[in-house]
Amino acid sequence: MDAVTTTDALPPWLYAPWERLIRKGREGRLPTGLLVHGATGVGKALLTRALVQALLCQRATGTEAACGECNACRSLAGGVHPEVLTLEPEEAGKEILIAAAREAIEFLGLSGSGKLRSVLIRPADSLNTNAANAMLKTLEEPPPGAMLILEAAQPARLPATIRSRCQMVEIPTPDYTEATAWLRGFADDASSVEEAYAASLGRPLAAREILTDAERMGRWEQDREALTTLLRSPGVTEMAARMQRSLPESLIPRIQALLVAAQRLLVTGEPDAFGRQFPRDLLEAFARQTGPRRLAALSAEAAVWQRQATRQLNPQLRMEDIALGFLRK
Repeated sequence: MDAVTTTDALPPWLYAPWERLIRKGREGRLPTGLLVHGATGVGKALLTRALVQALLCQRATGTEAACGECNACRSLAGGVHPEVLTLEPEEAGKEILIAAAREAIEFLGLSGSGKLRSVLIRPADSLNTNAANAMLKTLEEPPPGAMLILEAAQPARLPATIRSRCQMVEIPTPDYTEATAWLRGFADDASSVEEAYAASLGRPLAAREILTDAERMGRWEQDREALTTLLRSPGVTEMAARMQRSLPESLIPRIQALLVAAQRLLVTGEPDAFGRQFPRDLLEAFARQTGPRRLAALSAEAAVWQRQATRQLNPQLRMEDIALGFLRK
């Protein structure tokens, strides 16, 4: 778990929810269940980490963030704090199962040395039905000092009984101006910021990773090469081979964004921010040759590809199917 040593580490759109939550926490008014929801990549995990760390910090008071230096902060940053547990799917895109939920419930029931024992559930909308029901019992009859912090991009997927027993905290999605102003603190030029924001599909925390992490930037460059190959449509073999170098979980959402960019170009005559990351002549030729009806059908197919992204399918067959979809007119 990353340390958050000052509120300067929080993006500006998190300041208001941070102050409300930390004040309630200092006053002992936080509920047992806290449901933090907002768009993917808006900073939910960053906020909840900062909150838990500040409440456990041995030095911070008032609305101060964690010091990052005391024993509590160091153990939390190292992922070994005895009063904090993170509950996540075993693999990205999978469900959180009942066995893992039971372990978390048992953890909350242990007697600890502090006044706060918390479980962070991310993403909470991946709890399967049995796991959610188990968590409901804990929300109804919580052990002393227990706190469940749920993070969700799609809170409606959680049972209404869970939502009704949690305090809802909505994280606002920043507009382009606010997000890119913050991102400029991580890049030397505005064009890099625009590219990262477009590549992240408007998710500011993901855009920051692209700007600061060479591996994430490399993944984006691989995806852009694959998408450019799709626009050129050289044939199934070459298209599928290029796509196989990418991760489906990052490539397929960007395929969807490319299709939206092509549709926008046909309607408005101008590409959107994502479309501007590709040669205009290629994007325009693809959009006009494919046509609005086929672009709409491809978008529907892409939604199916997205749902299948985490399944154990043959990578070559998966990418050949996508390539064939682009070649059909």
